[in-house]
Amino acid sequence: MTFSIIGRCARTGAFGAAITTSDLAVGARCVRLAHGKGAMLSQHRTDSRLGDLGIALLAEGKTAQDTVSAVCNSSADIEWRQIGALDAKGRASAYHGRRMYSIYTHSSDLDCLALGNILANDQVTRSMADAFVKDPELPLGERLMRALEAGRDAGGEIQGPLRSAAVRVTGEHGIDALDLRVDISEKTAVEDLRELVNSYANRAEILRGVALAPDGIPVMRSLFDASIERISELGLEERFPTARLRDNWTLRD
Repeated sequence: MTFSIIGRCARTGAFGAAITTSDLAVGARCVRLAHGKGAMLSQHRTDSRLGDLGIALLAEGKTAQDTVSAVCNSSADIEWRQIGALDAKGRASAYHGRRMYSIYTHSSDLDCLALGNILANDQVTRSMADAFVKDPELPLGERLMRALEAGRDAGGEIQGPLRSAAVRVTGEHGIDALDLRVDISEKTAVEDLRELVNSYANRAEILRGVALAPDGIPVMRSLFDASIERISELGLEERFPTARLRDNWTLRD
């Protein structure tokens, strides 16, 4: 009851994933990424430890095929699992456990792997991979979101509604370019995630700057003035001399 895609941006070295399911909090359980090294999916009666092992092997430079083989050999319960890996060169590999009873597929294309189980039809992951490669000039996060939406529009899982969804893209300096999740939705997780992605677009560079170059980010004037007012109301000027030292901060409206 999960469909997902992992992808690579050959230009930046970023890896990313987009995923959705009718269960809760899928983003925390099924996806593992390492910038410049690879991406891992572990789903269907998920054991997140398999994803942890897989991404560790990819980070060591293992191929996707060797990683999937090693992960499968590590678990006595592997026949309940669905595993997918994308390595540093964009090569893909997948495994579908023999205890899976539903329509399950995977589809790979240039720098991507789409994976799904308990699907409404056997074309869902193909539609996702096609959407991912359609416009390679788009940012990786947008390509992943369009792939997820394509999977939904192609039929998605056999029963809904979709309750959770996530999209994540790695970035330089160990700071993700994108990491957004809808952990619970009444019935529109992918739509809710799209709204979140669109809203975040104008904030992404500012928040990255906050982490990497905080001196270059002005302070919001409304918050600054409200803080000075509250400090004064509580008689805490000696402890928090913000008003007296206000020239130390650059403000923005």
